[in-house]
Amino acid sequence: MKKLLIMVSALTAAVFSSAKAEVTVSGSAGVHVTSGGNVLDGTGASRSTSGTLFMNGAGVSFAMSTTTAGGMTVSSSGGITLDSNDADNTKGVSGLASVSFASDGFTFTIGDVDLVGDSTGEVGNVASAAVDNGGYTATGIATGVADTEGYGFTASTSVGAASVSLAYLLDTKNEGVNNAESASNEYGTGLSISMPMGPLTLGLGYANIDGTADETTNGVTLAYAVAGGTLTLGYESTDEATDSTTMAAAFTGSLDADTSYSIGYTDGEQGTAASTQLEAVVSRSLGGGVSVYAEIQENGGTGTSGTNMSFGTTVAF
Repeated sequence: MKKLLIMVSALTAAVFSSAKAEVTVSGSAGVHVTSGGNVLDGTGASRSTSGTLFMNGAGVSFAMSTTTAGGMTVSSSGGITLDSNDADNTKGVSGLASVSFASDGFTFTIGDVDLVGDSTGEVGNVASAAVDNGGYTATGIATGVADTEGYGFTASTSVGAASVSLAYLLDTKNEGVNNAESASNEYGTGLSISMPMGPLTLGLGYANIDGTADETTNGVTLAYAVAGGTLTLGYESTDEATDSTTMAAAFTGSLDADTSYSIGYTDGEQGTAASTQLEAVVSRSLGGGVSVYAEIQENGGTGTSGTNMSFGTTVAF
C-alpha cells in the first residue's frame, strides 16, 4: 500500500507540475494508386512489375513544448510511422532526436537536423513521392550534396525583413541518432536566406559537406505573384565528383476555395547525363482534413523515359 501511495503521489506531482507544458497529438494517413512502367513494390526483393501499385500508410505525431519563466520555449517532437507514399513496409519511430530552444525570434536546435541551404533551387518537384514509384525515371537530374542530414546544430532568426538559417553538422554520416563526437571528419555547413523584394521573394542557399565526399552546392529561387498564382524559378549548381546543374520552374494556384493545382518542370545535367521532368498535381479538400488528389509525372532523357501517374486521398487527423 505504501508503494502504491508513493507511486500515486509521484504521478499526481508530475501531472500538476507540468501544467505549463503542452503535448499535442496529431495523425495522418494516405491511400495511393500508382501506375507507370515497372512499378516498385515493397517486398523484400523490391520487385519491378508491370501492374498497378496500391499502397497506404499512416502516422501519429507528438509535439511537446514548455515555456520557462523567462519566456524561452523548449520543444521536441516525434512520431510513429508507416510511410504512406513510399513502397516500403518498414514501420518506425521518427524524431525524438533533437531539442529546440526559442526566444525573441531566435531558434536554436541541437540533435539530428537537416542541412539547410541544400535544396534551395529544387522548385520543380510539385508532386508527392507516391508518383515516383511508377518506375519511369529521370536519372540525369542530380540534386544537391550527397548527405543532407546528421547530428549538429541549426540556428534561425530574422534580420530586418529577411529570414536567415544556419546549420553546422558534426557528423553527416550519423543520421537519425542522438549523439555525435566532434572529430568525425564528416562535417557539413549550410546557409539559407529568404528575402522579400517588393513583389518578389528571393531565396539563396549554400551547403557544403567535407569528409568522405567533398561537395558544395549553391542555389537561388525567385518567386513572383502573377495571374492569380505564384510563379517560382530556381537554379542549383553542385560541385561534386561529376558536377551537376538543375534549372526549374513551378506555378501554383487555386481553381476555387477548395481546389488547388501545381505545375513544375525541371531540367538537369550531370556530366554526359541529361534529363527533364514535368509534374502536375490537382488536389481538392473535402473538409474534415480529407483531400483527394491526382498527379502525373513525365520523364525524359537519361533514365527510363515515360509517364508515371498517381491518385488517392490524404487525411489529417
